[in-house]
Amino acid sequence: MALELLFNLGLAVFFIYCFFFVGSTVPAALPNTLGGAEWSKILLVLLIISLIANAIKIARSNSGNISFKFNFDIKKFVTNKMFIGSIIMLVYASVLDTVGFLTSSFIMFLFYSRLLGEKKIKTLLISAFGCVVLLYLIFDVLLGIMLPRGTGIFRTFALFIESYI
Repeated sequence: MALELLFNLGLAVFFIYCFFFVGSTVPAALPNTLGGAEWSKILLVLLIISLIANAIKIARSNSGNISFKFNFDIKKFVTNKMFIGSIIMLVYASVLDTVGFLTSSFIMFLFYSRLLGEKKIKTLLISAFGCVVLLYLIFDVLLGIMLPRGTGIFRTFALFIESYI
């Protein structure tokens, strides 16, 4: 309990530092626009508020019972869905430029949906395909943001698929 409380407060202090660091290093945006610094500050303020609220909740729920027990089971940690999901996202971010958005996102959605409990192959394939197409349409078509196409055969595949969208 106390370790969780300290961790929350430590993260809040770190994000407060980041708030001031972003403000001093990123150039100001044009008037009446939100630049990179403003978006970062908004997210940091939301994180700080959430961490402080969580710390208050922890302190209230365990008032008078502060203990510094540290139970760490490596098997539980490695088999935790949060850890496995983080590994999936790390691999996804690592291969995104090489494999391209369409292929890597489709595979990532398959693995993540399976992790979350979907067992039907047909549902996995349809939902992954639908999510990738929807994200592609939002970012590439509506917002005009170029998504990575990959290299080699993956680039050829992405160009082939994009010609039909």
